[in-house]
Amino acid sequence: MARHSNGKNTFAVAGWVIAVAVIALLAIIALVTFLVRGMDNADENDAAAPAAVESSSEATTEMTTKTTSSVPTSAAPTSSSSPRNSAPAPSSAAQPKPDLTMAANTLLLLDTSSSMAPIYGPVSQALGTTASDLAADGGAVSLWNYSSPISETATVGYRQNLGFGDGNAVSGTLGGFGTGGVPQTRSAVVAAVANAADQAAGSGDKARVLVVTTGTEQDMDDAQFTAALKDAASKDVSLSVVHVGEGNVDAALKSAADSFTTVDSAEEAKLTGAITKAAGV
Repeated sequence: MARHSNGKNTFAVAGWVIAVAVIALLAIIALVTFLVRGMDNADENDAAAPAAVESSSEATTEMTTKTTSSVPTSAAPTSSSSPRNSAPAPSSAAQPKPDLTMAANTLLLLDTSSSMAPIYGPVSQALGTTASDLAADGGAVSLWNYSSPISETATVGYRQNLGFGDGNAVSGTLGGFGTGGVPQTRSAVVAAVANAADQAAGSGDKARVLVVTTGTEQDMDDAQFTAALKDAASKDVSLSVVHVGEGNVDAALKSAADSFTTVDSAEEAKLTGAITKAAGV
């Protein structure tokens, strides 16, 4: 017997189809959520990366600074190509400064050769002032002059005029000197140093030979002078030299002197300053 329609179309959806649809929807939602979170994490990682790099750089800088600070300053390298760094450091073996304190005994040795004639006046005045200053400080003063033998009876060019005593007598004696001959300085210096050494030994006090010279006409060569002066020298005797005028400096004498000064002026004030300083007053 045939079935007849009631005029209505009714469709029933199967339960398993609904379940599949729900599962698919949930899967899509999960996938979308995963992708969104992934993009957020990527953005956060990108933003954090520079900070991490910066922190790493800061740590490296800090480590470098600490390492550099731990290195002793003296170990830091210097550039040899820089002119400023090429300047030599002061030598610890530099020559000591001459002792220009006044000695108890001072022998004044004055050049009275022809070379001294143009400036003899101011030189003798300066030397007289120095002798008086030495006397005022309690020093004993001796006066010699030298040139070359200018008389038939003279065998040496130097002469002892005043023995060690009152320096106030020097000025008057200087006024009686003339000038002539050539400056045989080396032989005079050797004899004066030997005399000062005897005075030092006899008095038990230090002595100084103060030479005022215009230069040297060699009566002894360098080797002879060096050897003779070494024989005459004493640890208690110092040698000061004041070179005046425009004559050539005696290099061997300069090398042997404990102090050496050159004055190319005829001004009495400058001469007095140089001579008194050399005498230690």
